[in-house]
Amino acid sequence: MRSLFIGSVSERSGKTIVSLGLAKNAPGKVGFFKPFKETIVYARNRILDQDAYLMKKVLDIGVEEETISPCTYDIFRPVSMGTMMESYDLAREGCDTMIVEVTRDITTGYIHDVSGPAIAQAIGADIVLVGDSSPSALDKIAVMKHILEDYNIEFKGAILNMTDDPAVEVFLEEKGINVLGSIPSIEELKRFRVREIAESLGAEVIVGEENLDRPVEEMMVGAMTPESAIKYMRRIGRKALITGGDRSDIQMAALSTDTSCLILTGGLYPVKTVVSKAYEKGVPILLVRYDTLTAAEMVEHLIAKIDPEDDAKIKLIGDTVKSNINLDDLWGE
Repeated sequence: MRSLFIGSVSERSGKTIVSLGLAKNAPGKVGFFKPFKETIVYARNRILDQDAYLMKKVLDIGVEEETISPCTYDIFRPVSMGTMMESYDLAREGCDTMIVEVTRDITTGYIHDVSGPAIAQAIGADIVLVGDSSPSALDKIAVMKHILEDYNIEFKGAILNMTDDPAVEVFLEEKGINVLGSIPSIEELKRFRVREIAESLGAEVIVGEENLDRPVEEMMVGAMTPESAIKYMRRIGRKALITGGDRSDIQMAALSTDTSCLILTGGLYPVKTVVSKAYEKGVPILLVRYDTLTAAEMVEHLIAKIDPEDDAKIKLIGDTVKSNINLDDLWGE
């Protein structure tokens, strides 16, 4: 059996997309394991790791999500490597290839010897590092290559996500780092739906609950005069507008343009005219308790979920990885 450990050198590096794409192009029966839970979803009356939930369905994995992603990292209440390996042995049963995904930072757990490299060594996995082309990510890839030399594991190379500049690959190669390929930025994978925003912000849906599957392509903060805002609103389609609940002028202006939803902050309910207009146009209004800046930051950092039932997006991810990653080098000896 072959195990491949996917390590991230930066938050929101796209490791889930890489893991899914590699799993769809891996030889034989593919399993998935993620030692530590991260983003949580509530499904079937259970609290599950989002990636475990996704991979179980997409890869038709026989074991439950609690086995696929068994632990929660707490630096003051550490879990043992033995505990993780018990779950890993169950998860890998009957598989020809295992994709193992680390947390947002591959060094998490280092103080208790349960970091990414330590886990990879324990299960005998080769390591691939995922990062973007930012200077900090490139620095961390170089640092991790040096650290991995202290472990009895093979570093297969780096995968650059949201990168379409060949010069970056050349730069890393000149530094002695094997680059397995670069995945360009794909707009379709950046889009998300109103429902995801509502769930992420814990929003109360005032109106438009039947339209929560509307796509969102842009985010806009309404903190200017309606006259100034309307010029920008007309240029931006399928947007989520974030503004104070007391800014009915901005809200009405947004409803006269292509708007996917209104996110009203400060816990302030909209006036009746706004509710009526939104109902008429089928635009969901989401009410949150956060201030506008906090809500904007949360939406800005929202990563579009990959729905296990979204066959088109899953196929796009698989095809993109197949086209841009040197799979022969990755799976070769």
